[in-house]
Amino acid sequence: MIALLFCVVAFVSVFVAARRSLSAGVGMALTFGYMYGIIRANFPQPTSHFIFDAALAGLYLALFIRRKTPIERRQIRRIAPWALGLFAWPAVLALIPIQDPLIQLVGLRGEVFFLPFLLLGAMFDDRELRKLAFWIAALDVVAFAFACGEYLLGVPRFYPRNMATEIIYMSRDTANYMAFRIPATFVNPAGYGGVMVLGMPLLVGAWARKRENTWTRLFIASALAMAVLGVFLCASRTQAATLIVLAIVVTLSFRVRMTAYLGWALIISGIAVLVATSPRLQRFTTLQDTSFVENRIRGSVNSTFLEHAESYPLGSGLGGGGTSIPYFLQDRLVDQVILENEYARIVIEEGIPGLFLWIAFIIWVLTRAAPQRSDPWFLGRRLAYVASLVFLGTGLIGLGLFTWIPGTALLLFLMGWVAVPNKARVAVVDPFAPAVMRGELVTSRAGT
Repeated sequence: MIALLFCVVAFVSVFVAARRSLSAGVGMALTFGYMYGIIRANFPQPTSHFIFDAALAGLYLALFIRRKTPIERRQIRRIAPWALGLFAWPAVLALIPIQDPLIQLVGLRGEVFFLPFLLLGAMFDDRELRKLAFWIAALDVVAFAFACGEYLLGVPRFYPRNMATEIIYMSRDTANYMAFRIPATFVNPAGYGGVMVLGMPLLVGAWARKRENTWTRLFIASALAMAVLGVFLCASRTQAATLIVLAIVVTLSFRVRMTAYLGWALIISGIAVLVATSPRLQRFTTLQDTSFVENRIRGSVNSTFLEHAESYPLGSGLGGGGTSIPYFLQDRLVDQVILENEYARIVIEEGIPGLFLWIAFIIWVLTRAAPQRSDPWFLGRRLAYVASLVFLGTGLIGLGLFTWIPGTALLLFLMGWVAVPNKARVAVVDPFAPAVMRGELVTSRAGT
């Protein structure tokens, strides 16, 4: 009953927020995504699996009935054909009764439910991005507060042991296997670190903007430091490696102000000292073991999925290739095949056409025009490009990249933002213009 109430609250609150503004709607939806793991762990009812789904349903409904500006419609049209194609193919496959209908429904949800975030990323302008960055900063602060509580008081105080927390209790492999990795408020520790990394392009982009008040910049810088430290608290090697790549991009970006450089150096130095003095934060150092890394990659990137592609060119059923299936539906699975490779999962569930469609879309996104230096979000957009590239690459060595709450939503948002450059809005104020044209918006490249 309580889980059902959470679903109702999620739907209504996100819908109301999205009617006010895009940033409020996305921010509220992400709030339920951030809290999804800890809510589901403490209320392990079947309905709790649909809390984030209910939040996104409210967001999408508000987006559908919202009157869009000419600029937003133009932005959407540039990426909508890809979103439609990525939706249509699994929708067709869902009609083929290979798996149990409920399993195929869960599989279809995993394939298509986050795709509207591509459109949302394309729609956001400078003002909405600033608001969303502030919202994400606030969420990162809250998540860090939970992470500190788990670090000091123990994970079991926040996450009771049950089916929903099995992965967390299997992740006791820091400080010589004596301490848990920290999940904060997420489903698992790696999910916490990944969301912290994916939020950094927006945080750094807002922090590095020239026109931003001091208090907002200080708050975002503090949240950024907490997000960086959260990556080491979660003890995910992949997220730590991605963080290091993004840190190098920021450090080598010559467009950042000198004061921002000093602030960034202070954040990095402080966290480096904390990491160096705490064994629980040093799990990423195992990446120095090249044989371990080689075996890890070889175990995921293999030719087995090519054999499955040859055997099932149109897939073997949605939900049967590794999509996360709720525990209460596990007994309905038929001949499930799991390979620790997200692109192998796509091949197994969507077949060769589905894989080619995703590969073509990814290539299209990553070959869009580079951000202009006049863009006030130049650094944020560059980080979004690098983060998208790295995360898409990690799909080769793990599952869940396109079914991850709320990481997939953030990843697709960044991809939509990267693929469709923002346009600045300039009001037409000519008092002699025809009434129909008065107040119409014209566009130009941001910052020009």
